[in-house]
Amino acid sequence: MAFEGLKKKGIRLSLDAEEFIAKNSLPEEEIIALEKHFVNLEDVQEIVSRKREEKNKPEAEAPAPSSPRPLASEYEPELRVREDSDVTGKSRTEGGVEDFVSYFRNRYESLSALLKTYSGKYPEADLEGIAKLAGQKARIVVMVTEFRETKKGNMLLQVEDLTGQFKVVVSRRDEKVFEKAMNLVKDDVILIYGKIAPAFMIAEDLEWPDMRVGREKKDAERDLAAVYLSDLHFGSKEFLGEYFNRFLDWINLKGSGQELAGKVKYVFVAGDLVDGIGIYPNQEKDLEEPDVFKQYALFADFVEELPDYIKVVVSPGNHDAVRRAEPMPALSKEILGCDVTSVGSPSMFCAENQEHLIYHGTSADSWISSLPHLSYDHPEKVMVECLRRRHLSPSFGGNAVVPEKLDYMVIKREPDIVHFGHVHKNGYSNYRGSLIINSGTFQDITDFQKKQGHIPTPAKVPIYEFMGKKLRTLDFTR
Repeated sequence: MAFEGLKKKGIRLSLDAEEFIAKNSLPEEEIIALEKHFVNLEDVQEIVSRKREEKNKPEAEAPAPSSPRPLASEYEPELRVREDSDVTGKSRTEGGVEDFVSYFRNRYESLSALLKTYSGKYPEADLEGIAKLAGQKARIVVMVTEFRETKKGNMLLQVEDLTGQFKVVVSRRDEKVFEKAMNLVKDDVILIYGKIAPAFMIAEDLEWPDMRVGREKKDAERDLAAVYLSDLHFGSKEFLGEYFNRFLDWINLKGSGQELAGKVKYVFVAGDLVDGIGIYPNQEKDLEEPDVFKQYALFADFVEELPDYIKVVVSPGNHDAVRRAEPMPALSKEILGCDVTSVGSPSMFCAENQEHLIYHGTSADSWISSLPHLSYDHPEKVMVECLRRRHLSPSFGGNAVVPEKLDYMVIKREPDIVHFGHVHKNGYSNYRGSLIINSGTFQDITDFQKKQGHIPTPAKVPIYEFMGKKLRTLDFTR
């Protein structure tokens, strides 16, 4: 019997509704679901219409899986600036004789304190009255004021300490010591072992303050990373914007390498944020943006584009809007126009239990001109010489240095990581437990560099993973 189930439920159908149901084979359950005692044609037509709409309705897109939050966003930065290493707000020099005396005295006292910790086979002596010790052996801590080759091919050093002056002869026949002496630069503070004659000392060995071997270092406790930049030169016509945008995309987790990018908690910039103005003759011809404040606005735009969980530390370089002479004070907030930690050059800070020395590296020019084994091809070797001497620019006059009452170029703390730039060339080394990083540039080769024979390595960015102690370089030219 047709529609028996509907009749049992007390549901009556119009004749045209019966015909429609039979023609479209509608299940009785769908009629019962209308919950009506009398069902007409419109009611059953609505059932069919609704089924067609549902059939043609596009399937709802599955929600895109949410990207995991970058690891670095889960942590607050651990950053402590070592205020005693930074000249910012402390410059009181007037450039008088007393300032020069204080400057060199402070350097000598700081470095001699390190040298006097060396265990010595000979007793220590001051230069005052040293000639009276003729025939004896002693060790002296001195500053080298002059050196020259004698007619016999030996090396004659003029040295001094806080008590007096003396001469030291380094014999060419003693090859090991003579080779060391060939690496001396003016105003080096060194320890000399030797035999005393009435008019001079005959050197048996010499030592620089140097880094300790096998010193204990703290390990990082969080799996975070830092990016090391320098020599961005915003405002220059040679600024490599295309490659820089690739770097920005990477650090903003776009594209490949997101796991490493997500660890980046810090960006450290070692000077020459902008190209500046009046740094060299006719520089205006090389500028895309001739207004220095607008150049810094470009840098501020870059900082704004970084993920908000990244901490930025900047120090100045010789193209930045601070005094050219070293030590350089920090760039002001008014100049920078963005929220960063601004420190001087040089300066030290501790990030993730790792002591950092950040320095633009201006003294590299005088180092390379002074020692024949150094070149712009290997800037990391310059920093090895600085660490060996525990001083960033020992030869006064080699590059512009302000005679502060304290010598801020002395490396008092032993850094775990040394970061510098200036020569636009990536370079890396490990010296007695210190990782050395020259972070290259984002400026293409300039006419000046071509004349000097420099070969920059632009857009190659070093990234250091603290916990894994792993340094890698990403090439954004590819």
